[in-house]
Amino acid sequence: MLLLRRFLLFLPVLLFSGPGSVSAEVLPPVVVTGDPFAPSPTQPGTGLCSISRSSTNPGVDLPQSNASFIPGLNAFLETPPDASNPNTRVTSVLQTSLDLSNNNSSGTRLSYGDFESAVPGCPSGGCGFFLSDTTTSFATRLRGFLNVTADQVNQPLHFGFYADDAVAFILYDRAFNSYTVINRPPQLGFATWRTTNSVTFTKPGLYPVEVLYAEVSEHAALEMSMLRGAFSDFERPANQLPVVNLQQSGFHLVTPEMFYQSETGQPSFPELDRCVQCNRKDVDTPGNGGCGSGYHCNAAAVCDVCDTARFCGASCSPCGEETPFCVARSREPVCVQCRQGSDCTAPDACHVGVCDAAGTCSFPAVTDGTACPDGTCQAGVCTPPDATPDGGGVGSDGGMGADGGDVAPDGGDVGPDGGGVGPDGGGSAPDGGGPGDGGSTDGAPDAGLGADAGLGADAGTDPGSGDGDAGQDGQPGGCGCGAAVPSLAPLAFLGLSLVLNRVRRPRSR
Repeated sequence: MLLLRRFLLFLPVLLFSGPGSVSAEVLPPVVVTGDPFAPSPTQPGTGLCSISRSSTNPGVDLPQSNASFIPGLNAFLETPPDASNPNTRVTSVLQTSLDLSNNNSSGTRLSYGDFESAVPGCPSGGCGFFLSDTTTSFATRLRGFLNVTADQVNQPLHFGFYADDAVAFILYDRAFNSYTVINRPPQLGFATWRTTNSVTFTKPGLYPVEVLYAEVSEHAALEMSMLRGAFSDFERPANQLPVVNLQQSGFHLVTPEMFYQSETGQPSFPELDRCVQCNRKDVDTPGNGGCGSGYHCNAAAVCDVCDTARFCGASCSPCGEETPFCVARSREPVCVQCRQGSDCTAPDACHVGVCDAAGTCSFPAVTDGTACPDGTCQAGVCTPPDATPDGGGVGSDGGMGADGGDVAPDGGDVGPDGGGVGPDGGGSAPDGGGPGDGGSTDGAPDAGLGADAGLGADAGTDPGSGDGDAGQDGQPGGCGCGAAVPSLAPLAFLGLSLVLNRVRRPRSR
């Protein structure tokens, strides 16, 4: 009975290793039109999260049809250990290039693949799986985010796999549409395969990816490589002609820097060699999704710390409108109003936004005199400039007039020099007196009580009645200087006229 059980266990191995020929078709090229789940991070990635589990019944646990391989292998890895299959899951972070092997050097050395001695610190066939014997059947699943850079967009990226015994490669966009790039289940008689396919991304960023691998027995190998440029994709058994070595064709092994475990680009745990996968049915759902306090099941089906606005704090709750930012305060992420001053929008130009250590906004007033759209800030209020340049009423010097007076330019009433209405402080005369020289207003230049007027020595009643009558002083004439002597010019003209008349008369005789 024991011999029969062992025969049935190794029957797939015998069939897989048998001779024969097979034809296989590569899947059609993939074009990812959906959005990435997150922008490309600035820092390098820390590698894919790996989970493995050994199988005591590979014929059941490792499905062999295209339709059942991907869902069947995921179901096997998700099923809790029980009496029929007590093997537990082993989780780790793949921190090397994806070149894995059990380094079985027997026979044709199929476990060495196309990239020998390619990873420093690992054996020539490749880095080890979670176990490296030649008899244990197991499955491995790698998950994380692939970073598609801007220079890789809108051109075919060829992904190549060397696998013994089986492999599948699936990726997702932001809407969780799945794109199956490779689906190479175990096939009886042909254990080792090379398979390639191209993917064209239309947008850069982080895309969730999943690599599924199955090993039955004997040789174990998994290499994942990429080529950008012209290449004719194919799928066929490793020894079927023509043999196309992927390394010699220009493919390069994918490295851990290309992959991330979180949408922020940060490691999912402080320990870089630690990660946890979660069930895909819990992807991006509210709460912890089976990941424990402070963690949720992210888009790559990896447990991720809740430090984003969508998943924040111990309960992984979304942040609200009043506290939209998730930041680490006292070692635990919490929702806060701000992360820095620029998150606090000031109500006007006379206040500034300040974010304190607790993540709360305040808006103190700016320094008085700070420019604002309508003037300058005074006690937190934007104040227009004063309409008068010198602080007074309507004059330039504080008064009504231009120089502090009423309406006169020199502080007086209406005169230019502070007096009444005259230009020099007097009445209406230019020298402060009465109408001309301090006398009356009858129009005589020297009359009245002026300096030459009155009953002085020259005043009289007519030009011939003495020396001082007022007769001639009331008529227009004179220089207005106070002299009472009449002008002789008219008499001179009269005398000249008489002389000429007398001279003309004798000539007429």
